Amino acid sequence: MSQDSETPAAKRLNADLIVGIVSLGLAALVYFSTRELSKLGGVFVDYTLVALIALALLTTAKGFIKPERVRFFESVVERNNVLVGICILLLYLIFLPLAGFLPASYAFYFCFNLYLADERFTTRNILVSVFLTAAVVTAFYFIFHHFLEVPLPEGKWFE
Repeated sequence: MSQDSETPAAKRLNADLIVGIVSLGLAALVYFSTRELSKLGGVFVDYTLVALIALALLTTAKGFIKPERVRFFESVVERNNVLVGICILLLYLIFLPLAGFLPASYAFYFCFNLYLADERFTTRNILVSVFLTAAVVTAFYFIFHHFLEVPLPEGKWFE
């Protein structure tokens, strides 16, 4: 069957069903990876999980009752951009426990910022990425570490 003979509906996916199932999977992943938290430490996580599961179930039900069909990627370039973004995020999650919060976050935010820029490797965009990275990551560090006293990963490489 050629691409021209496909109907527009054939290329569309049930967005509600996909988002609902992925959300339920994410909720399960978070649930099983946060059971070692203290009773008080897990309160926020548990309440958030209840809300996530409720919304995911509603979205999944809507996917069966009245599905919304959308095209996820209009082009190969758009799909590849999303895949590269996911790869950058996965690298961050891999290096976060190894390098620690600050080094991994500086590298991730800089790379992601540069990747999302229209003209990636101009001097202006590199400088803007450096300054934004320094400001945002440092602000997050001070807010979470010093103000909220959230323990952040220190990194196995620097123990």
